[in-house]
Amino acid sequence: MKRNLGFFICICLLIGLFTPAVYAIDDKGVIDLYEVFSSKEDRMKTEVGSRIYKWSMHLPDDAIIYKSERANFFDMSTSSYQASVELEVNKNKDELTLEEMLYKMQNDLDNHNYWNWGDKEFVVDIENDDWGQKYIRIIKANKAYDYFMMDEAAEEFRDYIENRIYIANNYIYNLTIRMDGEFYRQHEEMFDKLVSSFKLSFDEKNPYIKELSDSVSTTREYINSSYGWKLKMSPYWKIEGTPNARYQKFAPVYSDEELDESKNNEEDKEDKLRVDEGITVRLISSVQDVGDVTKWAEKEIEILKNNYNDEVYEILKNEAKKQGNMDAYEVVIRYKTVTKNPYIVHNLYVIGNGYKYLVSATMTEEKYEDKQKRISFENMLNSFRLDKKHLSKYLGKIVRAESLINLNELKELKMKKYDFKTKVTKGWNIFNNRDDFYYDDYYFEYDDSIYKGNISNNEFISAIEPLSNIRIRMSAGLNTNEIKDIVKQRAEQFLENDEIRMGLANVNIKSAKYNGVQIYYIEKEYDLDAINKFVNEDETKIYDLKELENEYEYIIKTGKDTYTQSITLPVANMTPKNRLKVDSIWENTYINDINYSKLNISWEKHDLKEFDKENKE
Repeated sequence: MKRNLGFFICICLLIGLFTPAVYAIDDKGVIDLYEVFSSKEDRMKTEVGSRIYKWSMHLPDDAIIYKSERANFFDMSTSSYQASVELEVNKNKDELTLEEMLYKMQNDLDNHNYWNWGDKEFVVDIENDDWGQKYIRIIKANKAYDYFMMDEAAEEFRDYIENRIYIANNYIYNLTIRMDGEFYRQHEEMFDKLVSSFKLSFDEKNPYIKELSDSVSTTREYINSSYGWKLKMSPYWKIEGTPNARYQKFAPVYSDEELDESKNNEEDKEDKLRVDEGITVRLISSVQDVGDVTKWAEKEIEILKNNYNDEVYEILKNEAKKQGNMDAYEVVIRYKTVTKNPYIVHNLYVIGNGYKYLVSATMTEEKYEDKQKRISFENMLNSFRLDKKHLSKYLGKIVRAESLINLNELKELKMKKYDFKTKVTKGWNIFNNRDDFYYDDYYFEYDDSIYKGNISNNEFISAIEPLSNIRIRMSAGLNTNEIKDIVKQRAEQFLENDEIRMGLANVNIKSAKYNGVQIYYIEKEYDLDAINKFVNEDETKIYDLKELENEYEYIIKTGKDTYTQSITLPVANMTPKNRLKVDSIWENTYINDINYSKLNISWEKHDLKEFDKENKE
């Protein structure tokens, strides 16, 4: 009986050993034990590299690869080699050759982008590697040892460093390998093995190569364990900022230009107004006044319509939906705030766990129109789910100030010393100093006659309404210049403005007098139709309509004091309601208890050409 049992066990063992071998036999009849005893996920890799940047090199068994959010940066250390490897890959924007790169390096004395070791280069040459690729070879030594050791000891122990600079694939590859000096002198062949393994190619069919992006190259679940939500991250996406944040952002690891090898490289995206692409998930607040997701979304749409010019946006989708077990509301908007560069914002409004969540995807119109490029964004949006298990025990009530304040209630915007004030709503943020006053060089330059430094004769106040982006800047102070000279300085700025000369913006100037007080009103408004026509006729021109501002300014001269109220409204936010807000500011303005908008005063119109020096001469 025992002998039969032993025979049976032997048979089982043989079958157990034989079965995996059968499945590992390849077409040539060779058994691959590596395949038999390793799963796809935990295979031993012998090389490391990047499919995107097209490089690879030897991966030691004990190598440690350090995490980096920079897809173009690689940092590795290995105890068995007592060495470290760093590789940085950057675009060859200047289209340099190796020789030109070397020339640039040797003349770059003030900014050592590549030659960080200055006085310790022992070899500088251009050579061919074992794969036939040309590179700049720089042998260096860690000069820090010379500060602490005598010459012989420093020579023996300091790190041995080889820096290789390649130019290929329209990239500059800056490879640095350093090895402990004492170890190097005993194992030069190990250094040679490591450095010579680097090559400018990536074999995607090689199962033993570790791709640097393999941790993000597959769909994986992200759980926010503080705020009770989760989603499935698409391949080649990363988390930006702190994980488990209330405002969590996700972004593609690689740019579209890098992923799309067929795309031409002549476009320099640095010169374009970029769209900040990605996905954000925000816990907005606890559920308070608006507990219905449809009402919440409709309220947000109404805010959009009131504060954005109807020519700079288009609502593509606007509907309630069921996502998993959640009631959600989906709004897709095409923004045209940057001419010739429209972008899409896909919003998902969700209420659950006692909180309001907003998930937003921002992408270029090009990606949105291309189904393959859009899918990674939409897969993440559609995978969003709430999970009470992942709510932090510390998470409590999160209140929005809007629920505590009547934002339509009026409040005064006034100065402390001068009797100069107006009325705005509680939806405005007020700044009682000049920190926010110099919004750009334009204001600094043309108001210099009033702002004579931080002296007691001047006062400044400003405010901004976040929803409309209307900004008020008010100043009062001693200024003995004639008001015509002050206005002339403003007008000269307009006379030199290209947009005004081409008819893309119009300027209106008018003046009035009342009991010895002189008033000037200067208005500059852009013509959006003219701008669109202009950019369509000239491919090189582009405007950001959020930055391009209409300007409305009142200058009041009373005695030796000058009062200025400047209001700006971005072209993108030019709506009938916002234009009325601009007018209401002056209508509620008082100087020395007088509201000049209520007085029956006669205005005289002026042509901009009146202030042109050349015409007068």
